[in-house]
Amino acid sequence: MHTDLYKVNLRSLSEGDHELHWVLGDDYFQHLGAEDFTSGEVYVDVYIHHIGGVFSLELEYDGYVGTTCDRCLDPLELDVYTERELVVKFGDEHREESEKLLIIPEQDGVLDLTWTMYEDIVLSLPMQRMHEEGECNEDMMRAYSKVAADEPQPQQQEIVRDEDGIDERWAALKQLKQE
Repeated sequence: MHTDLYKVNLRSLSEGDHELHWVLGDDYFQHLGAEDFTSGEVYVDVYIHHIGGVFSLELEYDGYVGTTCDRCLDPLELDVYTERELVVKFGDEHREESEKLLIIPEQDGVLDLTWTMYEDIVLSLPMQRMHEEGECNEDMMRAYSKVAADEPQPQQQEIVRDEDGIDERWAALKQLKQE
């Protein structure tokens, strides 16, 4: 994968509207070392509106990523559909002012969207990545339910109290207090 593919030279953009379109495939996720994803195909549309020294970007994502189910560990495809707005301005150094405002060095003038797109995809996915109820690997679910049922339940320990009604486990502290 050519990493410069997702870099946008903002200094060379004329004022007005611009569009970029990419397909993030398996090679993109593998290049980033994205261990969470085994595959993917996400279409990304980037719309840039440039006026003065301000670049308003709208990023739209549509596709899927392949991962593993947190419950049964079988392969799972998750839909990706999200949008993000980002404003980019020139400044002295690279700074993220907020999740919507990014400052990049004017001397460089290049915006690298490689990690931004990856983060947007990750944040669009649910925390628990699981098949719909009843769609998990039946063998794995049977094995899991057997192990889950065999787990020992914590037993309530009977509390023994002394003549003052104090828990005997604290008797040593009571003795220290009296001394």
